[in-house]
Amino acid sequence: MTTSWQYWTKDLAKRLSEVLNADISPTDVVVPPDRKLGDFAFGCFKLAKALGKSPADIAKEVAESINLDQSDFASANAAGPYVNFLLREGDAVHRVVREIELNGNDYGSTDAGKKQQLLLEYASLNSHKEIHVGHFRNLVLGASLDRILGHAGWKVVPMSYYGDVGTHVAKCLWTLVRTLGLDPATFGPKELDRLLSEAKPEQRTGRYLGEIYAKSSAEMESAADGKAEVSKVLQKLESVDPVWNKLWQETRRWSFDEMKVLFDELGVKLMREYLESEVVDRGQEMVDELLKKGVAKESQGAIIVDLEEKKLGVFLVRKSDGTSLYATKDLALAELKLKEYPKAERSLILVDNRQMLYFKQLFTTLEMMEIRPVPEFVGYEFVALKSGAMSSRDGNVVTYQSFRDEVLKYATDEVTKRHAEHEWNDGKIEHTAWCIAMAGMKFGMLKQDNDKMFTFDLEQSLSFDGDTGPYCQYAATRLASILRKAGVKNPFGTDEALTRAYDHASEKALALTLAQFPLRVRQAAEELRPNIIAQWCVDASQRVNEFYRDVPVLDAEGDLKEGRLRLVAAARSALVLGLGLLSIPVPDEM
Repeated sequence: MTTSWQYWTKDLAKRLSEVLNADISPTDVVVPPDRKLGDFAFGCFKLAKALGKSPADIAKEVAESINLDQSDFASANAAGPYVNFLLREGDAVHRVVREIELNGNDYGSTDAGKKQQLLLEYASLNSHKEIHVGHFRNLVLGASLDRILGHAGWKVVPMSYYGDVGTHVAKCLWTLVRTLGLDPATFGPKELDRLLSEAKPEQRTGRYLGEIYAKSSAEMESAADGKAEVSKVLQKLESVDPVWNKLWQETRRWSFDEMKVLFDELGVKLMREYLESEVVDRGQEMVDELLKKGVAKESQGAIIVDLEEKKLGVFLVRKSDGTSLYATKDLALAELKLKEYPKAERSLILVDNRQMLYFKQLFTTLEMMEIRPVPEFVGYEFVALKSGAMSSRDGNVVTYQSFRDEVLKYATDEVTKRHAEHEWNDGKIEHTAWCIAMAGMKFGMLKQDNDKMFTFDLEQSLSFDGDTGPYCQYAATRLASILRKAGVKNPFGTDEALTRAYDHASEKALALTLAQFPLRVRQAAEELRPNIIAQWCVDASQRVNEFYRDVPVLDAEGDLKEGRLRLVAAARSALVLGLGLLSIPVPDEM
């Protein structure tokens, strides 16, 4: 379906081609830097040499001779080397409102992905560890990319790859046993039963295990034989000792159960969840195969893939003691993905930028192995917190839960201050505060380009002013308030003539911003940058607030009132949809 924006640019390109006797593309029609100049513009620079005239002279001739009959355009005016075109309020707003009305939740969707399968790996956390604010950025970006790519026509398969084996697990379990007053050296079936039966509900959580793991390094250093004991625990885990294996499985379940709860509240939805433990053996077999094929070679007892010629150094795929590395297992994971999703056209992996070199080495090795599609690296920078805004536990890391709780408390206090006198009940205050907190946290990270470090400022991120999530939510709730006061839930109609009564510049400015949404969805999907959608939400909210300030809706009459109510509903629908692509909820009131 042709969007309003496509209709206008194609129409102008056709009319310009006719008057200039040249092939003008819709992409040659641009948005002027200043809205006061016009709604669209065409630069005449390229034609100057061919026509032997100055760009300014060409622009003047075009403005005087172009035929705008039976179009949505009211006028054409020359300004230096540009021809600026002005849309009629009635026709422009009508077209956009009808487009949104007809498309509903599919508004802005494109066919760019052509329903091809795309694998998106993110949320690849470790069991037995804390979920911290750095992970939070991964989760928020991944959930948003999932929605944006799906809206752009891709058949997205969101997946994760959990690190559930390795030294970090051994350290956590060793410390857990010691913390509960048991001796790891004599830990047997009776001790296991006692540990599991006496563990309190608050200890059966990933958060508690994360706290235990955070203490493990200090515990290991202080114990006389700490390192040796942890090494023995790791050996028992790798040899599938029944006692330690059962403890591992049970505590891993505690981690995963908590992850699922946190994923649900953040809008993270996964279709496939891989485990390191399920690819360990196959990874070792693949290293052997790489040796036989000459892709890998031995170096000082270790097995490497030499990528020096590609300026990527040496890629270590097996330790000198024969044990696995991340790389060993990642090779097997890529193969397993290919087997399970043979029709996948693309494969994306969302990870911290600090791992870029490693993944370049991995992807190059996979290409040498002819494993297709070779994954694409989608990176992001780390997260910092404004000094003094929050305290990190034990001077180590700030957990997601503590981060969320502090933001939620601030939001709850602010909502209570605003609405206690309006007799909002506790449930309404709690829900509204939750929505605002999620918007503040998520939007703050998503509005920033992936490749830039993000510093979270609590008060700024929860402000109703500026380029924040709550600012965008507030614009949407303002529109809902108009509809509520008008006593209508859905003013969308079918009589096209009604909406042509629009006559205000702020109506058109709002409609033109709404019309750009499909372009922004396509661009965000192509560039894998949710911040493009976030910026559109800010732009749309600014136009909403200008409209709210300048244009009377409830005091209007007849066709004009009905048309404006339909614009209000269309704008709210589009803004809620845009925020939805960022996984940000919108409350009924704020």
